[in-house]
Amino acid sequence: ATSDCANRPARSVGHMSDPDDIAGIAHFCEHMCFLGSEKFPEENAYRALLQSHGGNGNASTSMENTVYHFVVNKNFLSGALDRFCQFFVCPLFTESCTERDMNAVDSEHKKNFQTDSRRSFQLKKHLAKPGHPVGKFGTGDKSTLNVPNARDVVMSFYDKYYVADAMTLVVLSPLSHDELQAMVVPL
Repeated sequence: ATSDCANRPARSVGHMSDPDDIAGIAHFCEHMCFLGSEKFPEENAYRALLQSHGGNGNASTSMENTVYHFVVNKNFLSGALDRFCQFFVCPLFTESCTERDMNAVDSEHKKNFQTDSRRSFQLKKHLAKPGHPVGKFGTGDKSTLNVPNARDVVMSFYDKYYVADAMTLVVLSPLSHDELQAMVVPL
């Protein structure tokens, strides 16, 4: 089989990678990845597994990076890691989740209006040279993400940037290196 990885960027992705006409798509993609996969289609199964076994998870999109992380009791690491990895193998990006998560991104943006650190950051971005990627509106909101075929747009972004040679996985655990390797490699 041949791969089209040579045509894809091998670098980190954050909101500076957003196309100029769709502000916040990197952040939106981060949200959408958590909403089920082909192997684990139930939307909240991942969070439920983490919460029921002493853990939690989250993600963040900065200008140049998107970071996903979770914590769970070591006895449930294998199941949590399998679900986690599937977000990057075969995410669903269902149509029903698209509109709902667009609203979640919009709410997150509105909540940030009152955060001084976010307002200061936005001021710095506003002072950037016009057209420079650092000045991009990274969070996105309903007005920037509500584009025709939004699901297809986020899937296209995912296909372009969420590739193995642009990603790094770190697993910290009290398990031995050999146990972790046996758990991670097949995933």
